[in-house]
Amino acid sequence: MSNLISTSLFFLVICLVYSRSISKDALLLLSDEEKNNLAQQSAGFRRFSQIPIIIVFACYLIIKFLQPSISTVAFVLLILFFITFLFITSARIIKKMKESSLSEEYITKYKQSRLIYNSGFTACGVILLYELLK
Repeated sequence: MSNLISTSLFFLVICLVYSRSISKDALLLLSDEEKNNLAQQSAGFRRFSQIPIIIVFACYLIIKFLQPSISTVAFVLLILFFITFLFITSARIIKKMKESSLSEEYITKYKQSRLIYNSGFTACGVILLYELLK
């Protein structure tokens, strides 16, 4: 594993830990009722939100097995899909939070958390693509 990939994975872990600490602090801003409503709203979304990623990853594995010659292109598309999916998911969640009238302070902290989370995965994905295509 190259030093660049190792560094990107370390950066990803730092982003995930920092993002989680921001999310945890943000939850302290909500009342018990707001936390309950938030949990109920996200329960259905979480159950099905990973299905597109599973389908795309399964397609990648099938392509890698059946058509190894285009597996690099398929991997690039997988990484780009995953990064795009992260940002779209974040935007949808924030939109639902605004619609449910959560405090602006909580939403702002949540946005910060997701930006750091998404940045870690984006940086890691871009470095993986760089290493793959150089």
